Amino acid sequence: MPGRLIIFCGIPGSGKTSIARIVARKDPTTVHIQTDAIRAMIAKPTFGADESDFVYRACVEVAKEALDKGYTAILDATFGSARRREATLAPLANSYSRIDFVHVKCHLETALRRNAARSSEAVVPEQTVRDMLSTFEAPFPSFVVDTSKITPEAAAGLIIQALF
Repeated sequence: MPGRLIIFCGIPGSGKTSIARIVARKDPTTVHIQTDAIRAMIAKPTFGADESDFVYRACVEVAKEALDKGYTAILDATFGSARRREATLAPLANSYSRIDFVHVKCHLETALRRNAARSSEAVVPEQTVRDMLSTFEAPFPSFVVDTSKITPEAAAGLIIQALF
């Protein structure tokens, strides 16, 4: 039986990865797939369109494999546009039994502060974060969690309660 797909989306620094890690730990059959982990394999990331296409395609391949084996797959990425989500989901269409979207959001200042605190090779350029926020298309329907004033643990608890 195909697995369950959970898409975590939001701008860099919103808290997607911290929360997704906590949610993933609740189920031993969950695979947490991050675009950041794939991008970290690139010697000098540019955050350009071609690079992003490569990163998302690599994540889709891992997700497809996990879903086809019956795992729950958490895809953790910006997914900033409906076009990006559609392009990602198309090759997975027959691989999941259920899909849920989690939109992790926060104030821009919070995201920029968190992003700046990352290790130097993981920092997304500030203008890129600003651009992503200005063009972000929130998925609908989705479970929305605002991490401006709650901890990743509290956000994960809300998500687990809502989705499981």
